[in-house]
Amino acid sequence: MSSSTPHGPDVPAPSHDDSRLRWGIAAFLALVAAVAVVALVLDVVSLRPRAEAASSDQASRSAVTRAAERFTVQVNTYDAASMPRYQRSMNAMMSPKFRADYKKVLEQLAGTIKQAKVRSRGEVLASGVAGLDPDSAQVLVVSDASVKTVFDPNVARHFRWEVSLVKIHGRWLVDDFTPVA
Repeated sequence: MSSSTPHGPDVPAPSHDDSRLRWGIAAFLALVAAVAVVALVLDVVSLRPRAEAASSDQASRSAVTRAAERFTVQVNTYDAASMPRYQRSMNAMMSPKFRADYKKVLEQLAGTIKQAKVRSRGEVLASGVAGLDPDSAQVLVVSDASVKTVFDPNVARHFRWEVSLVKIHGRWLVDDFTPVA
């Protein structure tokens, strides 16, 4: 009859060295898991500020684009019969400096606009942010205007503008706009 051990007839009993090896492997795996968790937490914590900055940048880009597009549509949408209302609506979108400059130009053009009974309707075709920092921006805008006058009932005008904006009291206001080729 063969003598039998608790581990089976031909299986040697575990040695003290085998136990130590198992504990060493378990400790090593636990250490690797802990390092991986710490690395993951650090990565998530460092990504959050970058994601918030990207989100903030995107929100600013959207805000300046909307302001520039709204201005471009409005500057090209007017009727000779309602120029005072037009000027008030434009004033709300402009910086104080630009408002004064624009008022002078509009006063020079008012007679011609009234005489020709101009009616114009603007439309934005495309736009993109050319530059942006916390308190100023430049947006390129491509637009069309359908213009009717007593001299010509159907004139199509095409514009490419660089609209410069400044942030005043949390609002993006147009500070200048210039044609670009």
